[in-house]
Amino acid sequence: MRVTFNGVAQSYEALEDFASALGRFEVQQFELFISALSGQSISMLRHGRNAWLMYLRFEGDRGSVTQGTQHVNATCTYTLANGQVDEYPLSWCIPIEQCYEAMAHFFRSGGRRYDLVPWQEP
Repeated sequence: MRVTFNGVAQSYEALEDFASALGRFEVQQFELFISALSGQSISMLRHGRNAWLMYLRFEGDRGSVTQGTQHVNATCTYTLANGQVDEYPLSWCIPIEQCYEAMAHFFRSGGRRYDLVPWQEP
């Protein structure tokens, strides 16, 4: 799997190596992107306590995003690896632990979406 953390790419073969790398991603704001050889990808954006995921089945796919429990019409800003600042709805945010579980599942399963969190079309 190819893992890109804040714009720095690295390949991981073993889940143990990736799991150990996940521990280093415990910073307050980041962009984490994983792509499988079969074309699927998942990304995580985090800003403080707010985090959400986007899953793409193939390049060019519109994808799906996580659906959180916050039903407010508010947004949070996220800084992407290229320095661009974007706003996304807080309603997409799920607990950070679930984001990490979904990323580990994606890695372990070879690119499958983690269905223990709710997803929606953006």
